[in-house]
Amino acid sequence: MQAYEFSTTITPDGRLELPSYLKKLTHQPKVRVIVLIEEPLVEELPDNPSPEEIASSLRRAMREVNTGQTKPIAQLWDSIDEP
Repeated sequence: MQAYEFSTTITPDGRLELPSYLKKLTHQPKVRVIVLIEEPLVEELPDNPSPEEIASSLRRAMREVNTGQTKPIAQLWDSIDEP
């Protein structure tokens, strides 16, 4: 079994786009597929948050601080290497 690694996209109908060199195969080989999907690490912020969105975010942050829902920065670094 020969291994090929390449980046691709999934079409709207659920098919994987293959590179041209694999489309040129003269037979239909049996394949094994592993799909790794990139996920954003953090929520994307709006490009220009409104004053209301900023105020809401600050209120939420202050509520987390006041209720002890924060962690010391040193503790956050401890988990950075965990899978």
